[in-house]
Amino acid sequence: MSLVVGGVVPTEDVVGRVRESKEVLASLPHSGAVLVGDRRHGKTSLSRLVQRMAADQGAVVVSVSAERETYAEFVSALISELARLDPSWAKELAKIRLTLTAGPVRLERDSRAAATLDDLLDHAIRRARGRILALFIDEVSVLARNLERAEPGSGDTFLHMLRRIRQENPGKVATVLSGSIGFHHVSADAPSTVNDIPKIAVGPIRSDHATYLAECLLLGSATPTTDLHAVGTAIAAAAENVPYYIQHLVAAARKSSHDTQVPAYPELIDLLVLDAIENPYDPWDLRHYRDRLPHYYGPDADAIAGLLDIYAHANRPLDVDTTLMRLRSEGSPIADRAQLVSFIERLTLDHYLVRDGSDAAADRFSSPLMQRAWKAMRR
Repeated sequence: MSLVVGGVVPTEDVVGRVRESKEVLASLPHSGAVLVGDRRHGKTSLSRLVQRMAADQGAVVVSVSAERETYAEFVSALISELARLDPSWAKELAKIRLTLTAGPVRLERDSRAAATLDDLLDHAIRRARGRILALFIDEVSVLARNLERAEPGSGDTFLHMLRRIRQENPGKVATVLSGSIGFHHVSADAPSTVNDIPKIAVGPIRSDHATYLAECLLLGSATPTTDLHAVGTAIAAAAENVPYYIQHLVAAARKSSHDTQVPAYPELIDLLVLDAIENPYDPWDLRHYRDRLPHYYGPDADAIAGLLDIYAHANRPLDVDTTLMRLRSEGSPIADRAQLVSFIERLTLDHYLVRDGSDAAADRFSSPLMQRAWKAMRR
């Protein structure tokens, strides 16, 4: 396999997603699914794989990103995709698109776009002529949150409209929704808009699949090694079986062997992780986990960062009361137990924390790699 560091992985090179792809594909006749997982865990690659599989089974597959600022931008992108799929509809769609860009006031344009989207989907369902219309919408919560911030209630309305379309057209339309921002960041009501479709977790792949991927990439990139399987195993373990980090580590191993003329060896891999964490240019963009806190938590961001500091420096999982005691000793504004529990729940939904398997009352960082990076970036 060729290296695709941070790019779009060809569907034929997606490894370790057999179970998830079958689950998503099986959800289409029953209105679809929500792909849940942290950024860079492969939701987009899984989505692209299922799109190909669904098209092979005869579904009308429409894929569009909702990483937009306005309703009109999203509907315009959807129109472009529908026109590409159905050239006989392109002329009519072009006229509709023109109406979305007219008018100086954003709220007026978004109001027209909302009505247009409802009508577009109704027409697309009918033009599918009995086949399932499978809508794959990436970063759907980004648009919903942007709409909600511009006009309270509009983000919820957008999500409820997608739910209504699913429920009014059983067996005819399905939505596969994905994104790195949880629905709880849109509004308190937003998570209920997807309680009619299953949530499919997209996390690290199996360790044997991760090792296989690393070996394929080492071979494909012609990276010399002292022992292909041993180096592949070391890469998979250091990357915590996350394909994104496996790609980065193989690329780093290739560069190291090229620069030093020394074949990659298992003990090198942890040094490459350390270099990525300490590199001032942040090649893995790990600082994103710190820098996104103000966007996620607003005025509570500093308090949340302090809370994560406590978990990052703990040598064991912490229960709520121990964490609260440490917060109070440090003068944290988080002084109420109920508030702390609420923050822990949100940090779990945002993939920072996870309940410890050996003690359900205790929590820890969800990823040792992220924990190491957090301590380094917070100094």
